[in-house]
Parts: sequence; structure tokens; C-alpha cells
Amino acid sequence: MAHSIDATGDSSVVSAKPFGLQVGAVGFAIACFIIYQVISYGVWILFADPQVGVWKFYPQPFGAYLFWAIMVLVFIGFNFGMHGFSSMSQPGGGILATVVTLVLGFAIPMLLIFGYGQMDPAFSATNFAGHGASGMIVLIGFYGFGIVANSMDGWPWTDAGLKQPMVGVAQLFTGFFLTFVGYIVLVYPCMASWTAPDRVVMPLPTAVGWFYSVITVWLTTVLVLDLWPYSSFKTRAGRALAAFFGNFALGTVLYFILLALLKNVLIPADALEKIGPAINLWPAQLGVWIVNILLFWALCCGNAPTSLSPAMNRIIRFIITWGLGIGAFVIYMRGFAVNVLHEAEIVPGFGGDPLTWVDLLNTVLLIFVCYFGCYGLNKKQ
Repeated sequence: MAHSIDATGDSSVVSAKPFGLQVGAVGFAIACFIIYQVISYGVWILFADPQVGVWKFYPQPFGAYLFWAIMVLVFIGFNFGMHGFSSMSQPGGGILATVVTLVLGFAIPMLLIFGYGQMDPAFSATNFAGHGASGMIVLIGFYGFGIVANSMDGWPWTDAGLKQPMVGVAQLFTGFFLTFVGYIVLVYPCMASWTAPDRVVMPLPTAVGWFYSVITVWLTTVLVLDLWPYSSFKTRAGRALAAFFGNFALGTVLYFILLALLKNVLIPADALEKIGPAINLWPAQLGVWIVNILLFWALCCGNAPTSLSPAMNRIIRFIITWGLGIGAFVIYMRGFAVNVLHEAEIVPGFGGDPLTWVDLLNTVLLIFVCYFGCYGLNKKQ
């Protein structure tokens, strides 16, 4: 391995040259983008593509196992802060974390579907009902487990003096409780054998669209807005509680804004007619693209800009990420989904189902950045 002499001129101080390409900030972002896009497309061709896929597992069971891989990634990367893996050298640490993620990402939904599903028809493997039901757990759990680690910054467990891995264990119990309550209230009544329109809080498409709007607000505030507006609270407890509940309030407002944008601007009239009442789910289809750009911008683009005033930094980041997210949705729906990914057309010139493809992008991006530390790429300082 090549070595470099310390800048002091002392030849006794030797540092190892980092493995991989040395690139500037722009090159780093472009390289990350290409890597996670290409890997995602390779996975799609192997396991999902409805026309040319080697194994055509789309939409199910591919979707269920993909969603649970994201959930396990939240456990390892967010709740446990890569504890046990971060001390390992790369690429070994990244490989091991990925293997654990894939194993648990298969094992947990399989236990739900082929174990619990024997007792509850909602989770039965018949017609992939259980795959959909188990995947919906991840919708709620992504917020329930994720927010306690970042927006709430481990409160109250870190304040009580807990360290990893006990902080992660405490967050798992908290996240499980939040996810269980959210799932039982919002999702399960829509799929249970005893379900009826008068027994649900809201129809499932509405629940998915609304809750993903909450997720979009959550990740916008924590990734590009420096936790604003919740950062104005003076205490950690105040910020944590404001973030948890504030995301629901702002997410509700965002849901109606995205719904109006979709109905009046982004979706053609003939497609709207064909989509019908399921349009209430579509804020999630748009929101997932915004989330993808938020993650990419924060993790690979240095969350630029950072040198202006705090307010201007946030405003510019918001405009860039949301503009790119909406633009990506349009490009995807207007051709990429049908012509490249071979997803179903809704009407001529408009089609696709963003949640699966974009969650694949998000999974690969997070594995590359969080698990592997962008192994093979080094940003010049």
C-alpha cells in the first residue's frame, strides 16, 4: 500500500493513503449518484423487472423484503449508530452489516407471513396478502424507529446516561411501541378480516398518503432545515416532543398541498380518472422522490450550501431538494418507469409505481454511505 509522509517533514510519521479515487465535492456527488443508481438498476434487472428480470418478483414478494431491509437498516444505522460495525475496517464492516440486513430483512417478514399468518388471514401468504400487510409495518416503523434516533436525538435515553448499545435497545422498545400503536390504529383495521368502512380511522390509501407526508416533513426538517422550526425550543425535551408531534401537524398540511399539486399540475386528467379514489395515496408516491433527493443531498452533496446565513442555507437547500424531487417524479412518471423499468402504464405517456423503485434507490444509497462509508471514494478536503 502506498504511504505519504506527514506534512511536518518528519519521516517517522507515516499515514496510509486512503483506498480509492480522490475526487472533489462535485465529483464525489456525481460518483455516488452513478454508483447507487447503477447498483439499484442491477438489482432491479435481477429480481424485479416485469419484462426482462431474471427473477420477476415484482411487486411482491420483492416489495416486502425490500421494505424490511430498510427497516433493519434503520435499526442498525440509526438506532444502534452502527455499533459494532463502525469499529471494523472496510469493506469488511459494510459487507457484514449488509449480510445482517439481508438476513433479517428476509427473516422478519417470513416469520410474520408464514408464522403469524397461519393464525391471522391479514398476514396470510395467499395472494401475497401478508407481504402487503407486513410491508405496511415498515411505513409506520420507519417513522416510529427513525425519529427517536435523529430528530429526538436519543431523548430521553441519552439524557439518562445510557450509551450504545443500550441506547439502541431502548430506542427499539420505544420504536416498537410507537409502531405498534400506529399500525393498530391506522393500518390493521383496513386489512383485518372483520374490517368495514365504519371501522377504520381512514381508508388505507389515505392513511399511506397522509403518513408518508408526515415522513417527508420529518426528513425535510432533520436533513436540510437543521431541525428548524423545532430547533427554536430551548430544551432537548422540548425539541424532541415538538419534532415528534409537529411533524404530524405539518405533515397534515403537506398532505393536502401535495394532493392539490398532483391533481392540478402533475397528473394528467385521464390518469386521474383512472386512478380514482386511490389518488389519496399519491402524496406518498411524490413524497418518496423528495425523500430520495433529501437523502442524496445531505449524504453525498455536503448539504450545500453551508457558508451562508442559517436561514439562507435552509431556504436554498429546500428549494433545490424539493425542486429536484418533484422533477424526478415527473421524469419517472413520464417515461422512465415504463420505458426503462418496464412498469405498468396508467395511461399513454404516464405510468409507474414510485414507492418500490425509489425505496430500492434509498436502500442502496444508505447501504453505500452508512454501511460502507462510500468505500472507494474519497472527497478532497
